[in-house]
Amino acid sequence: MLQAKIYKNERRGNGFLVSRKIETGNGSLLLLQVSFHDEKLGSFIENTIIDLILTNSSTMESDVYTHFGYLLERLNKYFKEIEKESDFESLSVFIGIAQESTLHFSVLRNAYAYLLKEGKIINIAEGMGLQEKIPQFSYISSGAISPDDTLCISNTNLLDYLTEEDMFEMTNEKTYSQEEADYIIENLLTREIRDTSTNLILLYNPEKVAKKSTISWDTTALKKLLITAKKQGETIYSNCKKNEYIIRAITEVKKHVDFNNKYLRASLFGLGVIVCIAFLYLILGTILSQKASTLVPEEYKNKLIEAQLIIEKSNKDMGNREVFNANIKKAEDIIFEVRNKQIFLNEVKKLLGDISILKKQINGVESFDPKTSPSEYLFNTKDFAVSGIFEISKKLYFVGKNSLIGPYVKGGEAKNYTYPDGEEAISSDVSPDGDMYIFTKTGRLLRFYKGEFSYVNVEGQKTWEKGKAVKFFNSNLYILSEDGKQIYKHKPGINGFASKTEVLDPADMKNHTVLTFGIDGGFYLLKEDLTLDKIFGLPNYMKRSIVINNLPENYTLDSTQSPNLFNAANLNYLYLVLGNRIWIFEPDTKNYKDVKSIKYIGQIEFIEGKIGAITVPKDGTIIAATDTGIYTVNFEVSDGKVIVR
Repeated sequence: MLQAKIYKNERRGNGFLVSRKIETGNGSLLLLQVSFHDEKLGSFIENTIIDLILTNSSTMESDVYTHFGYLLERLNKYFKEIEKESDFESLSVFIGIAQESTLHFSVLRNAYAYLLKEGKIINIAEGMGLQEKIPQFSYISSGAISPDDTLCISNTNLLDYLTEEDMFEMTNEKTYSQEEADYIIENLLTREIRDTSTNLILLYNPEKVAKKSTISWDTTALKKLLITAKKQGETIYSNCKKNEYIIRAITEVKKHVDFNNKYLRASLFGLGVIVCIAFLYLILGTILSQKASTLVPEEYKNKLIEAQLIIEKSNKDMGNREVFNANIKKAEDIIFEVRNKQIFLNEVKKLLGDISILKKQINGVESFDPKTSPSEYLFNTKDFAVSGIFEISKKLYFVGKNSLIGPYVKGGEAKNYTYPDGEEAISSDVSPDGDMYIFTKTGRLLRFYKGEFSYVNVEGQKTWEKGKAVKFFNSNLYILSEDGKQIYKHKPGINGFASKTEVLDPADMKNHTVLTFGIDGGFYLLKEDLTLDKIFGLPNYMKRSIVINNLPENYTLDSTQSPNLFNAANLNYLYLVLGNRIWIFEPDTKNYKDVKSIKYIGQIEFIEGKIGAITVPKDGTIIAATDTGIYTVNFEVSDGKVIVR
């Protein structure tokens, strides 16, 4: 387990500065250093970070690196929330989590981390803390601290005040006792750094290692080979001496072969030379193959270092998407090459994690973790399979596969209503008069009213048509056909709904399939290639292709989850559930008749659980249902980006 010591030189009038080392609940060590000009806000930031990490420390037991990344994302959201409260230009933060001999860390702005290793001093935090006006943790760096290494973490650039000799002297525990080392460090900080408060965290590995052999070639294989050969030779010779057939054969050979013949001796000598050369070749081949096996991993280790440097450069090129994508592609190719060799898999996982974080940043992906957020409602079982969520008179209803839950008010109880005749829900919606309708797997329509279900008739048809989605607009019921080639309209009838009429021109759907649709007076059609059309039926039928601007690279169809569009008259944005993310788009005009394009704003990714349905009572509030429960996601759009609150 890594250990840390903290040293300070306090100067008045230098604002807020704190360094902390805290053991977490899962046995890891939290290292924190915060420097800021505002003492009150600096202390609040310190407490926020500590509370967040310690509260979630139990979730880090399985994968410290991944959960550390989630925590940093939450801190990034926090800084966005308080960006107007102060000038963060002077804020510097170092956060590290040490587990066993490995350190995972990230920094904001001017935090320094000097690794003293093999006679060299490397600032491993260099380039990590470069942000814009709003401070943001960019990515995580990870590495092992060996028993011969020391890491110096400081809010001050120590090399501006201390020489390299000073740095090595104050970290040389082999020469000085602990008391002497403490005195040297405190004296250097006090004597050499006079104009600014400085905190120093020394992180080291207390384990001792045996001295390395000075022999560059590993002779183990050769020794083993010679010992084995000797033993085998002795065994063969001993067996030969005891075997009467071999003794008799040798006697017969001696009778017929003249070993005094010089030509025969020369031939036998030549044969012996050939055998010895072959034996020597075998020995050298074994040694060289073992040596080569140690060189190959070193080659791939260098490749991972190259990939890490590319990733660090990509972090600085996020303003140029084309350059960023090219760099990330190059880094991924290198990492995948190493992964295919099944070596350095932990390092590979960490680098791919860094890339994932950077991709989220450039693509405007915000994360939402249900595990760390309060739930509106939790389902008793995971097989409820929610497919619809609706708010009626400020009460929530949840449509599941076999039953409906509601009405629900936060903190209260809700009844569970099972569908009649074993029906299973495919799709559902609420009519303008507040009644809930559920389209079932058998192609029937259920109406839920005052706690009871009833079947709804369709006039002029023997049965309802097969469909996969239903929506209401202006009291009319619309059904997306099972094959996605047509939308059928049913007007209100005398006893149910009137027979179907077609909305779409079949020629428009000849080579396309509709995955989901939305209605705002026209019809948004999301097709199988994720392009978007808009259809108008009145006064004349018209189709318009909608341009989608600023799309990120991860705009792809997820084969395991059907997409779902959500829009409403009171909303300024169009919402799409795609790939377990909620995508948010802004139309180019508020007049539904004039919409020609929509602009990608951002996306909210659910870290845990599968999104089954959403409802959006107002922009900035999304009520989402997963396989475990109901959650409210609050967000705002700032500078054209989505920020989860």
